Amino acid sequence: MTYRAWLIPCAFLLLTSAADAQRLYKWVDKDGNVTYSDQVPPSEVEREREELNRQGVAVNRVERALTAEERAALQAQREAAAQAEREAEEQARRDHVLLGSYPSENDLERSFRERFELLATVIQNAQMGLESQEKSLAELLGHAAQLEQSGKSIPANVTASIETARRQTEEQRRFLQKQREEEKSLQLEYEQTLGRYRELTAKYAEQSG
Repeated sequence: MTYRAWLIPCAFLLLTSAADAQRLYKWVDKDGNVTYSDQVPPSEVEREREELNRQGVAVNRVERALTAEERAALQAQREAAAQAEREAEEQARRDHVLLGSYPSENDLERSFRERFELLATVIQNAQMGLESQEKSLAELLGHAAQLEQSGKSIPANVTASIETARRQTEEQRRFLQKQREEEKSLQLEYEQTLGRYRELTAKYAEQSG
């Protein structure tokens, strides 16, 4: 290696070392004192500090380390923001499907009307079935009462039939109640969907105009 070739890397190392030696840090210690040093002690590494150049101008800032509570709060904030973003994306997807599924408000109303009519038929049939089962149960109970009044014992098959009729009547009653709750839910869904549809169509009409 020639003398010139050896001198260039050595000069670079010297300049780098000189620059590092001139690096200065500024921070406020636990007692509120402003401290300057070319090194940050281990006890101070978590404090907020500034890195100064040779002219004393701040060229970089290191934020203080967060506490466990602050880190947890920041994580919760990030998760909430991510959840809000996902919900916004999902809402945009539903809006797109809503407008694509119903070219007009009449189409939306027609679709829901068909669902209402179908559910009304189910409820009507369930009501008729419940009334029929209640009548059968009443007849079985009446028959058992007559046997008791005449001093006769109630046969096992009659007792079993009564228990079966009671169970079926209760199941039918629960089914009917569930269908009525479905009807209320459908009504709420219709009102919310229609309101959103009108909001979206008015928005796009305003943008187009």
